Amino acid sequence: MTYGTEVREDTNNTKQMLRVAEMKTLRTIVGKTRRDRVRNTQMSKWQCGIQDIVRWGRQRKRQWYNHVRRMDENRLPRIVLEINPPGSRPSRRPPKRWKDSWKSTSVEKMQRQLQN
Repeated sequence: MTYGTEVREDTNNTKQMLRVAEMKTLRTIVGKTRRDRVRNTQMSKWQCGIQDIVRWGRQRKRQWYNHVRRMDENRLPRIVLEINPPGSRPSRRPPKRWKDSWKSTSVEKMQRQLQN
């Protein structure tokens, strides 16, 4: 799940799948079921003391981006990060790319900083 978080684009569907998998794992670790009627916020923050997996994934994505930016220009990950593929994207709504989700997470981070 951690590797997939770093390289997958952020869509609402993938965020929801990550959160569901996280809560299922936490409930198993703590020994609570849905019938115990314990809220997800109580499970993740108070009992387990962990942060949201989507935020953690964004942090990992930023770390990976900075790591690749520090590489030499002739390294393959750096080349792939900076390349613009030839041609045009489809006319319908194009699928979200990793770099697009990187830009959206940066914008969200700036907005959170302005609010605080």
